[in-house]
Amino acid sequence: MGTKTESERTYKIGFIFLDEIHHIFHFISIATELSKTQKVSILTYPSNHDLLRRSIKELDGDNITVEELPTSAFRSFTDRIKGRELPRKGFWIKKNKKYILKTFDAVVFTDYFHKYLLRDRKPGKTPKLLKFPHGTPGRAYAFNKSQLDFDFQLIIGNFQYQQYKEMGLLGNHPAITGYAKLDALKAKERNFSFGNKKPVVLYNPHFDPNLSSWKHEGLEVLDYFYNQEHFNLIFAPHLHLFQENKGGHKASEIPEKFYRKKNIHIDLGSLKSIDMSYLNSADLYVGDVSSQVYEFIITPKPCIFLNPNELQYENDFSFRFWKCGEVINSAKQLNEALTKATADFAKYRTVQKKITEENYYTEEGSTASERGAKAIISYLDKALA
Repeated sequence: MGTKTESERTYKIGFIFLDEIHHIFHFISIATELSKTQKVSILTYPSNHDLLRRSIKELDGDNITVEELPTSAFRSFTDRIKGRELPRKGFWIKKNKKYILKTFDAVVFTDYFHKYLLRDRKPGKTPKLLKFPHGTPGRAYAFNKSQLDFDFQLIIGNFQYQQYKEMGLLGNHPAITGYAKLDALKAKERNFSFGNKKPVVLYNPHFDPNLSSWKHEGLEVLDYFYNQEHFNLIFAPHLHLFQENKGGHKASEIPEKFYRKKNIHIDLGSLKSIDMSYLNSADLYVGDVSSQVYEFIITPKPCIFLNPNELQYENDFSFRFWKCGEVINSAKQLNEALTKATADFAKYRTVQKKITEENYYTEEGSTASERGAKAIISYLDKALA
């Protein structure tokens, strides 16, 4: 099953990419599928864009055009002075909105920087604004009232659909198509090895200061693995944790001894931290509120969750992932939790499988990317008839 429809029209579709590299895998495979029959551009800022271009090549997306559009000269100057790697999105969109509004039939966002286009669209409400998720909906951030600004919503599974419906966030044109990130990463096997047979634990704290385990327990977690020899540890936090304007922490907080320990691997933001290499390689997951755990349990495996803030989470859907393993309040409980994690895993396996089925729609004979591209073309055929 491919992306072909009865459509005789060809649409110009622009994908806005102004974010960190972890957004790429959430749109690139659908962009590639669309480019087989449509005119697809990725609209971004001037840079090397090594991962973006490599991903396009791996997926045979030769028909995709990468358009590097500058922000204003003044904003570019101040960005350089302040050491910003990314342009400020609002200023970039303001600078390029006339071109975008005039050129494209549809524009895709993986985040919520669409307001300037929404306000200034043509009387016929074009281009259409399409919303992609940039991960598995888990915490409240994914359930943003701005969802209703979009003309079309790509939905990855039944849980997301039902939550949007119950919360009044479901627009007039949602399409449940599955998790395209998995298609984007199939082109190349990705993993990581310590070169020994010890079990591998992944510690993946989030950056949100109110929810992350790093501030209160992070160094204690690293100390535990430093002082034992049974496990290997991959410390790969959310990309934002050690960004000053996001998580607010500095890499200098991590003592050098942890980098020198052979059974500890630290990665604060390389490609492997976002391309599922560590998720595929780990035998156990230790985390807090990162939705990456949903990708980890696609193949059911033991999980442990840190709740140092002693949050009351039992009836909060934002903590649904904490049903997948034991929840502990302190790194002091880590040794006992790891000892029990594999032995007690049978009671969590069924829960994990059920959550994965709810999270990710699948269908025999087609990929999520093919279904997503087909749904977009079908929507545009009706909306722009």
